[in-house]
Amino acid sequence: MSDNFRRPLVAQAHLPTKEAPSLAPSRLHETQQHQERQGRTQASHAEGQVAARRLSGARAIHAHAGTSMRKELRLRRRKDFDAVFRQGRSWHNELLVLRTIPNALDHNRYGFVTGRRLGKAVVRNRVRRRLRESIRVLPASPGWDVVVSAKTRAAEADFHELNRAAVDLLTRAGILGENAGREPA
Repeated sequence: MSDNFRRPLVAQAHLPTKEAPSLAPSRLHETQQHQERQGRTQASHAEGQVAARRLSGARAIHAHAGTSMRKELRLRRRKDFDAVFRQGRSWHNELLVLRTIPNALDHNRYGFVTGRRLGKAVVRNRVRRRLRESIRVLPASPGWDVVVSAKTRAAEADFHELNRAAVDLLTRAGILGENAGREPA
């Protein structure tokens, strides 16, 4: 019976009983690390967050403020998407479908739909990024929830084609002015 169950030999490491001193320098808090900055006092992390919230509350929300579309400018909950799909008006062209519904906010919120028929995740994400950037920089009138759905042909379209399609639909929907998004000739 002992032949059937052979235990593997376990090698034991010879570890010293004393802990070796660390060769890496110890990490210090930023205010302790730079002693030459002692004259300036810095706010702690929590105080900085409170101050930032206080500043951002009074500021208007604009799509142009950063390099990406901020959370306040995005539709994120399923019920918001469902409301636009159920009650909103729609426009379409060969690349996109645009659905809109008025909201009671002082800014627009955008949602982007890229289905699996468009392609794999890389293609869907690329189309979504291009659409987000093309809409982010447009001077749209506030107070709308907008859902942009990409059709299958949008997977082969470049940024400029998607931009033209988005400007066309937003203009037809009355969210953009006549010259919005067009480059001067």
